[in-house]
Parts: sequence; structure tokens; C-alpha cells
Amino acid sequence: HDTAPDTRVPSDACMLRAVIARIATLGPFGGARLSRTRHARRRRIALRGFTRAMGGNARDEDSGWVSLGVGAKELRLENTLPTGQSFRWRETTEGDYVGVIGQRVVSMRQAPDDVLYRVHCRPSSSSASADAAAIADYFNLEVNLTALSKQWAEADERFRRLEPFLPGCRMLRQDPAECLFSFICSSNNHISRIHGMVERLCAEYGTPLEPDDRLLSVRKVTPPKKTPTPKKQKQKRLPNEGVTDENDKEREEKGVSRLATSPASSAPPATPTHLSSSLETLGEPLGSFYAFPTTTQLLGATEERLRLLGFGYRAKFIAGAAAALAAKEDGADAYLLSLREKTPYREAQAALTSLPGVGPKVAACACLFSLDKHAAVPVDTHVWQLAVEHYTPELEGKSLTPKLMEKVEDAIVNVFGEYAGWAHNTLFVAELAHVRASLPEELRTPPRAKVVKKEKREAGSGAKAESKPESNAESDPVAKKRKE
Repeated sequence: HDTAPDTRVPSDACMLRAVIARIATLGPFGGARLSRTRHARRRRIALRGFTRAMGGNARDEDSGWVSLGVGAKELRLENTLPTGQSFRWRETTEGDYVGVIGQRVVSMRQAPDDVLYRVHCRPSSSSASADAAAIADYFNLEVNLTALSKQWAEADERFRRLEPFLPGCRMLRQDPAECLFSFICSSNNHISRIHGMVERLCAEYGTPLEPDDRLLSVRKVTPPKKTPTPKKQKQKRLPNEGVTDENDKEREEKGVSRLATSPASSAPPATPTHLSSSLETLGEPLGSFYAFPTTTQLLGATEERLRLLGFGYRAKFIAGAAAALAAKEDGADAYLLSLREKTPYREAQAALTSLPGVGPKVAACACLFSLDKHAAVPVDTHVWQLAVEHYTPELEGKSLTPKLMEKVEDAIVNVFGEYAGWAHNTLFVAELAHVRASLPEELRTPPRAKVVKKEKREAGSGAKAESKPESNAESDPVAKKRKE
């Protein structure tokens, strides 16, 4: 790892950081895949090396990185951004995250005990002085997570044991409309596909953003390709049959406009195995950036067009919810703001469930992630399983229904209090596949036997799908298997 000191000058900082990140990624095994935990550890070591190379100043003025002034116990990016709250963030090959907050394109970097940010574009009416306030609001920095965690650790043994492994699991404070429509897309879906849907929605109807040239050389992480099981190989369609969605009747994602896609039929020949891991490490371009469309912009979305874009039965829900919100007396934004500022949680949840495509789970997600309802606990498969194992054993063997979802919420609120939604977030993150695998064996919630469903989801049946509990990418057992 050592390089002659005279070559590590501030003018070469960007190249040095890229080299260090490359070494930290490849390690001594020449590109072998590392676990998330080991990769994060190596990246922190690399960042410390970069800090020393810059003369002890991690805030490189030339590259525009600015300290957010928040410690690791208050915010850890890897425990917050890629955990199913928001679908606008892209992890880079350097271990940073690039995403969109309102009309800002922002890079976020985890330092050992701080978080750095860099803004690549902002609204024309705004200035750099407003960046910190906008980012602090997005990350809910007014809430003292350290103090709350101390209270939760005293109240619950499981939280006390988990928290040292999962510091900084923070709740975001997203734009209400963005959060609501994102989670309408999440129904019976998995995270990677939700990301794609949200990006297509933004590209088709949102406002294009023009980040500065500092992102031109940045590349996002390419998810490792999984080897299909023999059963899936047998079911695999020929490349020229196009892209299919979960309904197997809508193979029309080739109609996407304003957002480049690469259908399977145009893919180049497979790269030899010994080169694949290296190419994956190099990542792929970040692509274009768009602000999330306003409700007014979404009024231009038709069910037919959304189906062509691959949204399936969710197409009518997106178009219907946009129309219903726009019809509110004072408009969509004022209505959602009133739910945030004036309406108690249960009333806000009930109000949201009156919209097309919004059930109790999607409403709870919108309440917790955007409407300041800190006691909201969205109950999906993971939360249901951990609740039965640790908090509500009397519900063992029962099927998840809206009524039982409320019982689980009440049980968790009784333990953690008015910020139970925040506490549940740490419990939820601990159940994600890549996190669970990194925990000590005694902290892993044991897998539970699956409850056989009485009805299978029928292709194209939006009403039947909506009647089931929705999820922030985790309620569908199939989605659980494909998670991460």
C-alpha cells in the first residue's frame, strides 16, 4: 500500500483517493468479493489514509467536501440510505452515495466519526448557504438519536445487544409526495426493481437536473450477478422475448423514454469469469439525474403509458393517486403538509389509505419516512417475524392481517414509546440479509416456517394485490429471497 511521500500531493488527491479505494476494494485476493462489513472496514482505513495524505484535512476545499458535523452514533450512511427508506441513492465504487434531495444532486461520504457532503447542483433560487439546512432536514438531524438509543437500550434487551453493531440507523424526512408514490411502487416488489421503477418515473415526468463535472468519472456499484437455480434456468425465456415483469403479460419495458436501458437481447457476450469481478468492481456510469415529479407533473401520467414503462397493475394506482391528491381542496402539497403538521398518526394513516393503491403498510411507511409520525411501525415480513420471536409470541402461527399489524405496532410502541418507529428501524435493518449474516449467531432471528397462502397473486390483479399487506420491499416471500 505504501507510496513514496512525494507523490501524494494535494493536487493528486482525487487520483490518490481512487487508488486507495481500489486497493481497499480488491484487497490481497485480487478482486475477490468482500463482505459488506469487511469492505466498510477497509474503506474507513482507506479514508484515514486519504486524510493523512491531505495533511490531516478530510475537507478538501478543491473537491467541495463539507462536514455535516454529525457523529457515527447519529448517522451511518450504510445503515440508513440502502435500507429501503428511499430509492434515490446509488452507491459508488469509492464507497460514497450519490442521490437526489429535492432539486439537489448530492454526494455523501462516511468518515470515521463524521459525514461529509458535496452538492453538485441546486435550485436556481437557492445558494450554497442553504445546502446544509436542506441536508440536515432530510436526515432529521434535529432528533437526538444517541439519547433515544440509550433509552431504548434500557427498555429492551434485544435493542441493547444490537445497537453496538448497528449505530446511526436514522430515519429520513423525505418529501411526502415522493415518499408516497415511491411506496406505491413497492407493493409486492423487491428493492432493485423499485429503484428501477422510481428512476423511470423520475426520468419520464420529473425535471432534469444538471450536476457539475465532478460526477463524470464517478461510477456506481454493479450488483453481483447471481447464478440462477436449475429451476429458474429452465423457466428462463429466450433473449429476444424481451423484458418481463411479475405479471408475465407485460413485456413492454422497451418503451422507456428519456432513460437509457439495455435489453437482454443487446447484451454483449459473457465476460470470462476471471475478468468479471474486476469489471464489476469498476462499476458503471451513474446515468442522468432527475427531480422526483411533482403531483402536478404526475397528472400527465396515464395508466397506458405507465404500463408501457413496466409498472404493471401499479400504473392505475399511480395515476389514480395523483388525480385524487390534485383534487384536494387546497391542492396536493397543502394536503400532505397538513397531514404532517396537524394530523395524528392513525388519522393520517386512514386518510392515506383512501387513496388508490395505498393500504395500511404503504400509509405507515409514508407516515414514518415523511410525515413526522415517529411512532409509526410499518409491519412487513421481517418485522412480523422479529415481533413474533421477540415481542408478540402469542401471534405465532397466525397470518399477517391489517388487524394483527396494529397489534404488532402497539406491542412495539409499548416497549419503545413515542419514537418506536425509529427504534423499530434498527430491529428491521438487523433482519436484512446482508446485515443479518454479519451479526453474531446469537443475535440472528431464527427463520420461521412459511405460512402457506390461501390465494396466489394472479397476473394483472391489482385489487387482489392491494388487499394483501404491502411492503417497503420485504412483504412478498419471493421478494425476501431476492433481497439484496
